[in-house]
Amino acid sequence: MKITYTAPNRAHHYPYAEALNRANLLHAFISGFSRFSPRASLPAVGNKLKRHDFFQNLYLASLRLRSGYRITSTFNYLTNLSLDKASYRSARESDAFIFYRTEGFTTTKKLKKERTATLCIMEEVNSHVDNQFAIMREEYRDLGYGKYPEKIPDHSRRLEMYEMADYILCPSEFVRTSFVEKGFSPDRLLKVNFGFSPMAHTDKTPVIGMKECFTVLYVGQLHFRKGLRYAIEAFRRLKHPNKKFVIVGPRVGITGLEKIQLPDGVVFTGTLKGEELNNEYRKASVFILPSLEEGLALVQLEALSFGIPILITTNTGGEDIIKDGVQGFVVPPGNANVLAEKLQQMADDRQLLKNMSEQALATSRAYGSWDLAVQRLENLLEPLVLSNK
Repeated sequence: MKITYTAPNRAHHYPYAEALNRANLLHAFISGFSRFSPRASLPAVGNKLKRHDFFQNLYLASLRLRSGYRITSTFNYLTNLSLDKASYRSARESDAFIFYRTEGFTTTKKLKKERTATLCIMEEVNSHVDNQFAIMREEYRDLGYGKYPEKIPDHSRRLEMYEMADYILCPSEFVRTSFVEKGFSPDRLLKVNFGFSPMAHTDKTPVIGMKECFTVLYVGQLHFRKGLRYAIEAFRRLKHPNKKFVIVGPRVGITGLEKIQLPDGVVFTGTLKGEELNNEYRKASVFILPSLEEGLALVQLEALSFGIPILITTNTGGEDIIKDGVQGFVVPPGNANVLAEKLQQMADDRQLLKNMSEQALATSRAYGSWDLAVQRLENLLEPLVLSNK
């Protein structure tokens, strides 16, 4: 089987491409990730990497220069088109063409028109775009900002792509269910959890029980979609003589925290990487991910790999990773009351926290690699490819 994979950035796409190549499945990896990044190198796939990053570099520059929505969205759209155009030849030579969101839009149209045997598979890393938009619109209104000013970029194009693609690749049950609830046949939805590459740290045993300061940790973007205001309110209500809430990550647009009076103990670190980030994980008692909408956040697995119990919402994809009450708690999104209740329970019961910590570490060790994710993908695709010939 030959697969062409098209994606705009590094994220999970690089390890996916590497694993596809190790499995002798990768025909071409069409990437928009900037060649100027110190993390751009991908020697593991050799000359199968086809980099088309001209418009992506302009897009990134426009973001740094704060050029405004119209300019940045134009460059983003042109990035999409350039990757799409660059994919056609390789996709036509492949048994399956997997592409991020709409970056196979025109190529899929051409392949359908030519009646080629290539399966066209759209990778959607978030819930159905209508579901995503409804969640963001409601939260934006509840924040007091009025009507959500615009649709999600490429909203209409994604809806069209959903219908055109042969299959939709989903990373979690949360994402898959959002499509089923919109009337999609389960037969068109391929669920394959992301793999996980263990972080470079040497922790062998959980150390939760030895921490005197009860430290809550969040890692991710600061955007209102992440539900941070609910976590901060829960932390405000937490009764503990020595508590701290460390928030790691960049501010992206409207955070939802603009009108909030922060309680004592909240610390913003900005973006951290490498050993600096590892140190924050090591000091944490609980990892919190209060997202309102998230496909499958790999930071959950990062936290588990340090033996940190996690407190997450049902909209993070995390229910594919943990069981409620075992490695942490899974709660409804947008509810500060239940977050506060679970935080207090974890702070008060050291034995519970220790047990969850041990289970967290065991879960991270047992979780599948990217090679296993690709094996699952291959098992799903093999009969589909054969029946399509």
